[in-house]
Amino acid sequence: MSDLSIKPLSPALVGEFLRFFDHEHGPAFADNPQWAKCYCHFYGVPRAIDWDSLTAQQNRVAMQSRIEVGEAEGFLAFQGNEAVGWMNAQPRHKLPHCFERLGIAPTPLPCAPYQAAVIVCFVIAPAHRRSGVARRLLADGVAALATRGIKLVDAFPFKAGESKVAADHYHGPLSLFLSEGFSILREDARMTVVRKLLA
Repeated sequence: MSDLSIKPLSPALVGEFLRFFDHEHGPAFADNPQWAKCYCHFYGVPRAIDWDSLTAQQNRVAMQSRIEVGEAEGFLAFQGNEAVGWMNAQPRHKLPHCFERLGIAPTPLPCAPYQAAVIVCFVIAPAHRRSGVARRLLADGVAALATRGIKLVDAFPFKAGESKVAADHYHGPLSLFLSEGFSILREDARMTVVRKLLA
């Protein structure tokens, strides 16, 4: 994919983000319609709020608002002008509810929360899976985080084994993280916690 480019999410890209995730036309959840309402809002919602009570439109509006004011971060992959992938990677203090949603204890930090990042989601358009998009998102995204002073990145791949079901690996597969320099920090019941030190 020589024309693949990775761009950090910004207010200028809110339209491309929404088109990628819009469940009626976007490719993000074309083969997983049960998650089509998410808009990658799940890990930003406090556990006190019943996720099932939120509609697709509510999640869309919430994410649009967060992107437009610079509160939501991440990375979009483009082939030409078309968004074909997404990685939700942002400073830990911007996702204060993610560990509650993950159902695990927070990882200890040797630095301030704003100097640590978490990766909680990959979504690759079905036609572009197994073509290196997730690897480019991870490599370029982590490099971009490092240039802005992020000292470490944590991620949480599910223990999905050799499952070929994409939804089983939406945190990213363990093998991908290990091949990109992450190390296992902790084992939890449903997932492996991995970390990469950047400084």
